Amino acid sequence: MHRNILSCTAGVALLAIGLAACSSDSVVSPDLTLPDSEVNLSMASDVGDAMATSVDLMSADEDSYASAARITAPGVNAALAGDVTVQCSGPDNDGWFTCDKTTWRGLDLLRQKRFWEGTSFGLGFNARTDSVNHRRTLTGSFTPAWNTARTIWVNRADTATMRVNRAVTPVQHAWDGTGQRHDSTMYIRTNRTRVFHYTAYDTVTAVTFDMPRSQYVWPLSGSIVHNVTALLTVQSSTRSSSRTVTRRAEVIFNGTPNVTLDIGDLTCDLDLETHAVTNCH
Repeated sequence: MHRNILSCTAGVALLAIGLAACSSDSVVSPDLTLPDSEVNLSMASDVGDAMATSVDLMSADEDSYASAARITAPGVNAALAGDVTVQCSGPDNDGWFTCDKTTWRGLDLLRQKRFWEGTSFGLGFNARTDSVNHRRTLTGSFTPAWNTARTIWVNRADTATMRVNRAVTPVQHAWDGTGQRHDSTMYIRTNRTRVFHYTAYDTVTAVTFDMPRSQYVWPLSGSIVHNVTALLTVQSSTRSSSRTVTRRAEVIFNGTPNVTLDIGDLTCDLDLETHAVTNCH
């Protein structure tokens, strides 16, 4: 019917770095070939962080159902999220509320939401609400405190629908959605810098939480899949090389913050609270 909303898209220009070399480079320049094992580990770290962020944003969206909400979510440092109240205007003729831009994890978060009571628009979340549509964009850049050699640029647009199931005990909220990301990550290393420019198509399927969220923090079931294409550029002071790699990544939730991330041929542990990706093999 009207409850599934199409994915928004956001475009960014990919950085093009020209090749520069001289006849002596093959002798004096470092080898710019990045082993597949290192590519896989870097992509796992980036994609795992993006997937954990998707879970955080579901929490932030549910926090925002009140007319004024504090924006906090699992895995987000409160000092970064800030003590923010959000005021939403609306609804417009299509039922959408548009909320103030907030700074979330150092990034700019814009949100719209639309409440449904059967076939009618609602004016907020209440006992009659059976689903909520969401549209959001997240943009900006940050450097993780745990890895100051890594800088991440975020440009993502998502749409999602949260459905309420009151036929079970406890009540459950189930999320489905799609999104597109145009993110970049730069890793600075001695003698060379590597940059991943990502285009990713993201799918959220039946990511289900028991209520209340204060008690049941982590998704009970469901999955997130990212189909990722990355332009990888490695550059030294005199040379650069580029190649394109593709990966399919998936997490399946289990009611705990510790889930398995499968990306390509690699299997890793993902901590949804800290966003850390470890134990890859």
